[in-house]
Amino acid sequence: MNRKALFMLAVSSLVCVPSWAQTFVKPSANYDSSRSTFAIITDEATWGHCREALLAYQSLLTGEQLPSFIVYHDWKNPEQVKKVLRRLYQKNHLEGAVFVGHIPIPMIRQAQHLTSAFKMDERAFPWRDSSVPSDRFYDDFDLQFDFLKRDSVERHFFYYNLSARSPQRIQCDIYTGRIMPVASGKDYFKQINDYLAKVILAHKSQNKLDQFVSYTGEGSYSNSLTAWTQEAFTIREQLPEVFDRGGRAGFIRFSMFDYPKQTLLNTIRRDDLDLMIFHEHGTPDRQYVSGSPVTHDLSSHIKAFQYGLRSYARRYPKDVNGKDSTRYFIDTTWVAGYNSPETVKADSLQDAKTGILLPDVTRAQPNVRMVIFDACYNGDFREKDYIAGRYIFADGKTIVGFANTVNVLQDKQSNEMLGLLGMGARVGQWAQLTNILESHIIGDPTFRFQSDYDDVDVNALLQRPYEEATVLHWADSPYADVQNLALHLLYRHRYAHLDTLLKQKFTESPFAVVRYTSFSLLRSINGKSFPDILPKALQDPNEFIRRSAVLGMTKVGLDSYVPLLVREKITNRFSEREAFDILINIPVFSEKAFEDAIAHELRTADISDKDAQEKELRKYYGNKKDGDAAIFNPKSKPGLRRIYISSLKNIPNSASVDGYLRLILDKGEEEKTRLAMVESLAWFDASYRRDDIMKAVWQLASDKSASKSLRQAAERTYFRIKNRQE
Repeated sequence: MNRKALFMLAVSSLVCVPSWAQTFVKPSANYDSSRSTFAIITDEATWGHCREALLAYQSLLTGEQLPSFIVYHDWKNPEQVKKVLRRLYQKNHLEGAVFVGHIPIPMIRQAQHLTSAFKMDERAFPWRDSSVPSDRFYDDFDLQFDFLKRDSVERHFFYYNLSARSPQRIQCDIYTGRIMPVASGKDYFKQINDYLAKVILAHKSQNKLDQFVSYTGEGSYSNSLTAWTQEAFTIREQLPEVFDRGGRAGFIRFSMFDYPKQTLLNTIRRDDLDLMIFHEHGTPDRQYVSGSPVTHDLSSHIKAFQYGLRSYARRYPKDVNGKDSTRYFIDTTWVAGYNSPETVKADSLQDAKTGILLPDVTRAQPNVRMVIFDACYNGDFREKDYIAGRYIFADGKTIVGFANTVNVLQDKQSNEMLGLLGMGARVGQWAQLTNILESHIIGDPTFRFQSDYDDVDVNALLQRPYEEATVLHWADSPYADVQNLALHLLYRHRYAHLDTLLKQKFTESPFAVVRYTSFSLLRSINGKSFPDILPKALQDPNEFIRRSAVLGMTKVGLDSYVPLLVREKITNRFSEREAFDILINIPVFSEKAFEDAIAHELRTADISDKDAQEKELRKYYGNKKDGDAAIFNPKSKPGLRRIYISSLKNIPNSASVDGYLRLILDKGEEEKTRLAMVESLAWFDASYRRDDIMKAVWQLASDKSASKSLRQAAERTYFRIKNRQE
């Protein structure tokens, strides 16, 4: 059916129903009300300029057995949108939604624990920067928010606190995506019309996911080859079809080229490429794909050194004088002409070779159908222009991106549940299982690949009503990610024996991705088995699971883990990312446990560099003493104390909890310091000391002599830990 015919079909069945001042365009007068539905949320201006394209998109989805409502309005605030979504969810089995055009952006505060990495001081930095743009406001109906204000300049920003008594984990009831044009020089509404036209063509293509490429940029996973090589093994478990003769998987690393940028632009232009993952650093306007290339001779060493010095000189011009230059054992001839127009241009061009910039994307006209941006800020739709938006609105065939609005943690499983996409899941159905506060679908969330398997179509599986016995049967599927889907559904529906099942799966599964899902869900439920599986996880063949075990041991904080960590550090030191995580987190344990591990594990080990290993471990463990010395000394500089206290959000020091609790209850302490500590203690939700923390902060929350801000912070921390366990 051509576009005109689709439009005429939509018009013939058009039913416009004003409701609460919004206008609903129903899918048709006789759609199957028992089926899952979808919502296309747009604004009045977009409806006026893109009506034909929106109706064609609606008709397409209805023809795919996903009856779709169009709802348009001059939206005044996010609550209006959420009310519509909730009503459709309750009355019409809403599966997901897409926001087309100018839809309010919730800016979330007091919810950094629901991000993977974002830890910006909300008091010290502007609200725009220290808030997280997140559509979890819309798609997780259980989360509760307290309205703060509307931005006085960017009027589509609305600021909210996550309520203290809200659930403290994300479980999205629906999935969402955004189709939000970018400032690329192309007409705003034409971008939407052109994009929806290619979405319709893509849906008709019946394309299978059999061409896959992963790129790892400089700085990802600490440039660890051990971490990088693991991805091929897990992708084979998830997407075996891309390794078969009919498909192809490619794995590219920054070190394969001096400047990989052009190779990557050629790759995203491939007409046959289905899915690409970028593991890299990013900003809204750039993908940092590489750095300066490795040099191999004296001449290239000197040129690289001079390039770095010139860049430094331009950032810090006051350092470029005879006196200051001697600190670096150089004279000014090394940076001569650093600010001349010719040199600045040449250096700028060299810098541009290390990143994919906004104009590069538009010129490339990417054809890769889906892109996962495992990077910071590439999906920051609060900006007028951003990388993920450029991909979908370019003239190529790219339909959807999955990207982050703020910074994102490298120590996470960015490939989680990826096999579901190869089995026919809609992008939204996949993302709904793995979302964090900052991750978003940019583009059409209903896009799906044709299943490459005759015996399974995940989209069809997810249309079925939940039946525990059926889902338990899926948990024994021969396909790794069907097992993972089952585990996630059992988790969502609070299966009574989930802890036992997850422990069994983690212990027995031959699939690394199933072991990781079991590990991750046990961590999410704070299951009784989680502390017990950590020693086994530290010995797992998969590097990422071992890395996750290190972080899990850090969060729990039991001293019994210390000898295992020290042993792992000295015997598996070439697993760089894992070794780094051990060093960074070893200070959370008691000094006695640390000294015993040094004596019994390191000094008795059969290694030749015991002194060097001990020196390195002691150096990092010394950070604990430095931190606690500053925290517990009232005469320390207040700013320094709060910096160390804030660091506990990333490295929760369970061994020093008694001192931290005395500090928050000490009325002689400075209030800002007590407040900072109360807030940091909220990150001890998995600690073996969490019950003691809850008791102390509730005591503070109930103390009427304490200030209102201190009592509110204590109450928030109490419910952060309590609700995290429920």
